[in-house]
Amino acid sequence: MASGFSRFGLLASEMIEQNTFNSRRYSATALGLIGMMVCAKALPQLDFIAALQRSGNSDVTAALQFVSDSITFVSFGVPLIFLAFGERGAHRKKSRLSFLYVGLSIGLAGLVSYLIKKTTSIPRPYEIDERITQWSVGGGYSFPSGHTTEAFASAIAMIFLYRNWRLAIPMLLWALTVAFSRVYLGVHYPFDILGGVLIALTVTFLMRIVFQQKTEIFNR
Repeated sequence: MASGFSRFGLLASEMIEQNTFNSRRYSATALGLIGMMVCAKALPQLDFIAALQRSGNSDVTAALQFVSDSITFVSFGVPLIFLAFGERGAHRKKSRLSFLYVGLSIGLAGLVSYLIKKTTSIPRPYEIDERITQWSVGGGYSFPSGHTTEAFASAIAMIFLYRNWRLAIPMLLWALTVAFSRVYLGVHYPFDILGGVLIALTVTFLMRIVFQQKTEIFNR
């Protein structure tokens, strides 16, 4: 099993380094996420959230509240750090266009998420089930998760740009923790989380196609 995980890790890092996430792989990943959403919808999500909150403690809650609140700082802060280093180098235009790609990906994904929220008007878990407590800010409707959308849009855009597993792993772990925190804190269903990931992946992938045609930021 260990060798299997090693091969998977090697394949994932190779895919990141070579930027081989093409239309076929996007379609397969998107279909996988949709399938997971269908399964999540059929499962007792409210029971899961209630059990998750009962299993926690004040330290876990505080830590996940901190991660959830870090969304804007990390999603824009990390790209800004890369931009700052780029400003000191010889490729300032490329660095600025890279930051524009990340910023537009986050902004457009957030806009899509907001419009879907207004269209679906799904109540949040704590509004439906009295067993569930609201432990974080959760204004508006539930589907999809805006925090998850922003976190994954930032993470995926950075991975598409820099193609380095040393960046990919911490960014994805952070995005996954943000996603988990939204469920644990009682403001989102697992279904909402998967929807946010799907939106983030779709927008960042489409934006990459546009920027590949118009710029050279993906040429390494």
